[in-house]
Formats: sequence, C-alpha cells, structure tokens
Amino acid sequence: MRRTCRNSKALTTISAFFLSIILNTFIQAQDRELIIVSPHWEGIQHEFGLAFEAHYEKQTGRTVQVRWRDLGGTGQIEKALDASFRATPESAQVDVFFGGGIDPFQSQKKNRQLLAYKLPEEILKHIPHSVGGFEIVDPDFEYYGAALSSFGVLENRRVVEIMKLPEVKTWEDLCHPQLFTWVSSSDPRKSGSAHMVYEIILQAYGWEKGWQVIYQSSANVRSFEQASSGATKQVSLGEVAYAFAIDINGMTQQAFLGSDNIRFSIPDGVSVINPDGIAIMKGAPNLDVAQAFLRFAMGPEGQALWMTPTGQPGGPVKFGISRMGVWPELYEGDMSRLLVPVNPFKIDFNFQYQTKLGSSRWGVVNDLMGQTVIDVHSHLVKAWKAVNKLPPERRSPLVARLSEPFVTEAEAADLAKFWSKDKIRALKLGNQWMSRAVARFNEIEKEAQP
Repeated sequence: MRRTCRNSKALTTISAFFLSIILNTFIQAQDRELIIVSPHWEGIQHEFGLAFEAHYEKQTGRTVQVRWRDLGGTGQIEKALDASFRATPESAQVDVFFGGGIDPFQSQKKNRQLLAYKLPEEILKHIPHSVGGFEIVDPDFEYYGAALSSFGVLENRRVVEIMKLPEVKTWEDLCHPQLFTWVSSSDPRKSGSAHMVYEIILQAYGWEKGWQVIYQSSANVRSFEQASSGATKQVSLGEVAYAFAIDINGMTQQAFLGSDNIRFSIPDGVSVINPDGIAIMKGAPNLDVAQAFLRFAMGPEGQALWMTPTGQPGGPVKFGISRMGVWPELYEGDMSRLLVPVNPFKIDFNFQYQTKLGSSRWGVVNDLMGQTVIDVHSHLVKAWKAVNKLPPERRSPLVARLSEPFVTEAEAADLAKFWSKDKIRALKLGNQWMSRAVARFNEIEKEAQP
C-alpha cells in the first residue's frame, strides 16, 4: 500500500514536470501578435503581413500573426486613435500606425501619442534625412517615411478621345468647363491622400489662386468618394475621364489596364513627393514585435517590396504595389526592372512644400473643403452650370465671386490655433461657412439666369 502511494506521488510529480515542459514549450511556440492600423489597400496589407511573418520566424524562430485593424481612411484612423487615448491615456491597444502621408504622424507626435524608436545605424545610413522639403526621418525618431508618394491626375485615355475632352497636364486644367461631371475626387476629411492634393494646390498656387482652382475643379467633380481608391476606380470604369489621385492608386490602375488605356501623370512644377509614414504607438502592447516590424519595413526586405514586380526575387507574391522606396540605391541601374517610373531623389522641385504649415492647418482646410464645397456640392454645381452658359463678359465676374476663399490665409492660421481644441467653436464657424456658401452659390445661379 505504501509502495503504491509512493508510486502514485512519483507519477504525479513526473506528470506535473512534463506538463510544465509541454505548457512552457506551447507558450514559447504560440503566435506572437502585431496590431496595425493602416489606410493602405489590401495588396500592401497582404504582402507586408505575409513577408513580415516569414521574416520574423526566420529571425526569431517564433511565429507572429499580423492583425490589420480596419478603422477606415486616414482621417477616421486619427479620430479613432485620439478617442482611444482620451479614454485610456496609457495605450490605444495598437502597435503600429502605417501609412496615410506624413501630416497625421506629426499630429500624433504633437499629441504625444507616438513612441520613439531609433532604427539601427545599419538601416539609418541608407535613408536620406529628407526629400523635396519633407523629412523622411523624424529628428526625435518618433516616425519615419516608409515609402514616398506622389500626387497627380489619372486619365482614361479612351474616354478623353471618344468624348473629345481637353487635355489635362496640371491641376488648373481640371477647371475647364468642358470637363463638367467628367472629374472625380475624394473627401479630404476621410482620405489623407485627397487632403494632400488640396494642400499641395494651396501651396503651389498660393492661397487665393489655390482656392480658385479648388472651387472650379470641384464644380466639375461628379462625386466625392469616401476613399481615394473610389475616384480612380471611376476612371478605370469609364464613368469619368479624370481623377485626383495618389500615385499608388493611379499606377496600380495603369499597370492593370495598360498605359494605352489608363495614364497617371504628375503635374509638372505643382506637385510634390511626400513620405508615407510609419510609427510605433504609445503603449504598444507588443512593443518588441512592433520594433521588429519597423526594422523590417525600413530595411532592405521591406523596401524591396514596394517597387519589385510580382514573382521577382524580393518582390511581392500576389499584388504588385508600385510605390517608391526611401533607399536611393534601389533606383540605381535599369529603372525598367521596377514598378515605379521615376527616381524621386533626382527630381527638381519648383516649390518647397511647407510641412509644418500643412500640418498646422490640416483641420481648417478639411472643414473649409467639407462645408463650402462637398456638403454644398449640389449648390456649387448648379451655379457653375449656370455661369458657363453665359458669354465671357458676364461669366468672368461671376466665376471670380464663385471662386473666392471664405477666409484669408492669415485668418486660417489664426483659426488653426484652436481648431482641434475648441470643437464647439469650430463647428459654429463651419456651419456659418456652409450657410454663406449656399447663399453665395444660390445668388450666383440666380444672377446667371438669362
């Protein structure tokens, strides 16, 4: 009986020992997790997730599962992150913010919602500090430019030819009355790339002329889409002839349908190359994995994914991404082997984009666009349609009135000081702009009647 008892205790001890080994092995072998918020399209998410999971296992011997949290476009992501940090200031339960231009990252940094991480020197030495006036490496290492974006016009060449529409080489050309309903764009309050297009126009042409271009081209817009990809899809389907576009959407459609049918072009002298950011969020629940992802995305493997054709060594498996990387040496040699048409480090920029200016008035420009263009679009369209039926001598003064900005640039700078902090005051002013815009456009429509 004693022997049986002893044997039972021994077996229990041995079983517990082996169980602890099995459990410990299981814990060590189970998936790590990485939570990313991103406005990037499915192709980027698929390829970067797949490649990083393989890279991480090779480097560490452990598996990781990349989880992409869908919060909408860049503007919606920022609102969600801000709301999460207000509710729980220590963490938004997000590891990495990936994509959406550079302004949202400056805003998140200003709100102290990013976590600094200095990349290893063997990676940093390959990355220029800036390009075209934009910082690629934040001085405090709180965010980086993981790729570069350009902004331009996507054209359906077949529609232009059949409908005998005017050629578009620059933003101003989209104001031509003959393009009425043949243009598409996206809501900058929902899309960071759409916002960048309009801020570029304001800086390239100046505030007064910039708003003229915005109001007149917007009057030609058939619809403002919720996502930037929606506008380019309309071009591909032939529903419109032109769309404001970020390069990735434009070049993806061009690559898929062929340059004889679809063409993406960058307006000469009035566009920029803009870094597309990546950062670790404060309170990242999987910090070490987040740091590994930044090393991967900014290192040679991640950078090759942007530009290398599908199926080529170091390239994506399923989706060609067509984005410009931030390692200049990747552009050396035969450019035809890459999915991108230009070397961004050899472009002469006619104007220097002012990053701090654009970031400071982000919300003001969005609401001016929203409440004097998009939310009152039907009134703007009716006024534009009416004045374009008039002879030149009657048309010109009405077009000038239609195109006047509702605030001066100096006033916008003052508004920016409180815009994100005093929501009630901002909302009241926005509603006033909307009322003034409706009154202006309705009045112009009446004056334009025969």
